Amino acid sequence: MPPTATEVNTGHLLSGEPLLGYRVTPQQLPEVDILGLSDEMRELLDSTAPDASSSQRLVVLLKAFGEQFHVEYDADSTLTAAETFRKQRGNCMAFTVMMVAMTRALGAEAYFNQVEVPQTWDYADADTFVVYRHINMVSSTPRGRRIVDFNLEAYDPVYDQFRLSDSAAFAQFYSNRAVELLKEGDSRAAFLYMRKALELQPQGSELWANLGVIYGRAGFATEAEQSYLQAIRLKPANLTAISNLERLYRNSGREVLAEHYERQARYYRERNPYYLYFQARNAYEHGEFELAHKRLRRALWKYSDDHRFHFLMGLTNYRLGDMKESREHFTEAFSLAENPGTKNAYMRKLEYLQQGQE
Repeated sequence: MPPTATEVNTGHLLSGEPLLGYRVTPQQLPEVDILGLSDEMRELLDSTAPDASSSQRLVVLLKAFGEQFHVEYDADSTLTAAETFRKQRGNCMAFTVMMVAMTRALGAEAYFNQVEVPQTWDYADADTFVVYRHINMVSSTPRGRRIVDFNLEAYDPVYDQFRLSDSAAFAQFYSNRAVELLKEGDSRAAFLYMRKALELQPQGSELWANLGVIYGRAGFATEAEQSYLQAIRLKPANLTAISNLERLYRNSGREVLAEHYERQARYYRERNPYYLYFQARNAYEHGEFELAHKRLRRALWKYSDDHRFHFLMGLTNYRLGDMKESREHFTEAFSLAENPGTKNAYMRKLEYLQQGQE
């Protein structure tokens, strides 16, 4: 248990009063028509194989998207279905809400699917923990499940995935929008969107951690602290909240608490194979091949079913001159990588390596 820490008053945090100057009501929260269709979208759907079955119409629609309609990837654009269609850009959430809305309008089943992309660390800062949430669409057809992903070639079925309710997906939508508004410097609007996300998913640990970031950026350290503590109560291994709490306590001179959360962060990181993989990748790119090898051995001891671990170990062994081990790990990487796009990328990497360009 940590040393003395502030008790959490969730009602106070959700009120927004410190930041807004008034207690927000549900009626004052944003209400976005996430799945609404525009007239242009309806016209396209009406002309899409109108006499065919719903599943056949979906096939025709997807073909049309592949040949005539291109959505440009924009990581910081969480847009509604209609906005994505009109602007032809957006992130994976924006693309997915557009496809869910249009697929349902065709009469076919469609639901949000969360792909549990492994937790990893931002390349620019090994102390910043980032959870990447990837979302796509699944439609069940007479021929089985159809995955509709922003970048289907890069989609890797090896990762765990699960059906997401509309409510949980919409909470992620509002949370994404809140983070984007915070980047633009509008902490008040960011709060309202995050508050809406928490109304839809009050047990979302990541949402509480994001709320803490909003309060912290606005200068409300006590509210930031309480938000992080609530995130940890809902998910004890929430490294975003743990790391941010450590920095908050360090900056305010509360060294005992800072040391406690620093130990917590270290405990979870050093037992996470993906953090070890991050360290190995960083070492490899800096030419520290012995260190990369050491980190990868630990990562593979903890988890050996990720093709990326084996491929990097193959590269590392190649650099260290151990060709036998290198070949074995490359073989395992190709065996585990089910996606053709991943295998092609690995083949190109090996060609560059043999040409001395890697």
